[in-house]
Amino acid sequence: MKPFKPQEFFATSWTWDDPRCRERILRLLAGFGKSTADLQVIEEADLDGLIRRKNWLDVWRRQGTVSGVGDPDLVFNSFRWHGSAGQAALRERLPILGEGQGFASSLLHALYGYPTFQHFEDGNRKRQIRDDCCWSLHDLHTGWGCFHKCQYCSRGRVATVMLNVEEWLERVDGLLDANPWQKVIRFDTECDCLVLEPEYGACADLVNHFATKEDRYIILFSKSDNVDFLLDLDHCGHTIMLWTLSTPTVSRAIEVDTATTEQRIEAARKCQEAGYPVRFKFKPIVPIRGWREEATRTLELLFDAVKPDNLSMEMLFFRSVEELTTMFDMALFEPEFVQMMKEHEAAGGMADPYKVIPPDFRVEVYEYYAREVQRLSPETPLSLCSESHAVWKKMIPLLGQTPGNFICNCGPACIPHLPACSMGYAEDFKPFVVTEPQNGIERNSE
Repeated sequence: MKPFKPQEFFATSWTWDDPRCRERILRLLAGFGKSTADLQVIEEADLDGLIRRKNWLDVWRRQGTVSGVGDPDLVFNSFRWHGSAGQAALRERLPILGEGQGFASSLLHALYGYPTFQHFEDGNRKRQIRDDCCWSLHDLHTGWGCFHKCQYCSRGRVATVMLNVEEWLERVDGLLDANPWQKVIRFDTECDCLVLEPEYGACADLVNHFATKEDRYIILFSKSDNVDFLLDLDHCGHTIMLWTLSTPTVSRAIEVDTATTEQRIEAARKCQEAGYPVRFKFKPIVPIRGWREEATRTLELLFDAVKPDNLSMEMLFFRSVEELTTMFDMALFEPEFVQMMKEHEAAGGMADPYKVIPPDFRVEVYEYYAREVQRLSPETPLSLCSESHAVWKKMIPLLGQTPGNFICNCGPACIPHLPACSMGYAEDFKPFVVTEPQNGIERNSE
């Protein structure tokens, strides 16, 4: 386990009363160097007051805008399963569930034991309403809240983690059985899945579980270098390691308490040596001073150490220039970038909250990364993450992929070792691997 120091430890009563969950709590407490004397067991009726006392309703705020909070509180928890019909009854019984916005809403449901163990992203909706060139997919979750302190992130201040992993895995199998088209599924985008290992045990359980599946793969998604516990597991090539990778200055000055760029690459080298496919997502790309030189240095470090299965890119986003200047030390940025953003916002250019940087500048950044990847490893597939049709089409000549036919890090059909342009898709944007050779980027070019 990484050496974090939660301010307070809590366990929900329904979790403490479950023998298997209690065993995990004791193991995790020991990992933190704590005992049951440091643990507060709380009833459901206590949660409303605790949430308000700790001010967890505003955890949607970016961590860079909140000073001096330290490591998050930790709530040991477990799923309390219910059907979709129970949602209205829950909100009537627990009105606080309707008070959170953004991530706070998901967190509140998780604190009460009523989150969804997975979420579905509709590719049609993303492409037609949000102008995101992305696939339909399901993601898996057991944790909400992160111990890292990335200044652009709204996952800090409190973390809750579900401990009835065995029951959760049964639900995961049901989800996979109901969706045979999804061959690859990601864990976990609401927390960092590696930080609490090996004491938590969920990642090892997933690796062992998916090792027995003929055509299904699990992605472990992280900014951590805590991988040694994985190296001797018999994963059978069915666990994919995925890191978000930033440049060295960003990893130290902005992504606080994460593994550095160099440490993530070394963790990837270890995992690749142990037979795991490794992937990287340059997400978010933060255009600080000297971003070109830092990008080159990062890519050289990367390709000197590992052979990634594929790469993808996404730019930083934020709600306003005011939030940008509050989150970060502006000395990290060129004044011209800040001025560009002020003018862009004044002109109404930040209407899409996920694509706030001007498209021409996004293309400039992506082109630089793409040319460096071509120079260093031209056979490595490179794609855009959650980008617009217009930006994608400008990048087709450099990427050699299209918005309708691309290999990416977390694509639900992107099994290991696929070459670029291997995808077909159904009308609902549920993709599949094309089994016969196609004519390059012409297929599904949109």
